[in-house]
Amino acid sequence: CSLRALNRILHDEILNKPMETLKLAIPSGIYTLQNNLLYVALSNLDAATYQVTYQLKILTTALFSVSMLSKKLGVYQWLSLVILMTGVAFVQ
Repeated sequence: CSLRALNRILHDEILNKPMETLKLAIPSGIYTLQNNLLYVALSNLDAATYQVTYQLKILTTALFSVSMLSKKLGVYQWLSLVILMTGVAFVQ
């Protein structure tokens, strides 16, 4: 539990594995952009519409996990995402 050990672990996991870092950097960058856009949306939408639209973060995170990280989702997880998207579409 020292700074030197932490520095070595970070170097090994981040700098020595650039493809793994890139796989995480792209979705996290898009997620950050989405958070900033949500602050803009908060100033232009009423509270109920904002809250439902905010739930789209779950959908985009799931889609990026499947497409970029090759994560497998089960039938109930896909069904939940479809129901979430339908609810967002109805509110909009």
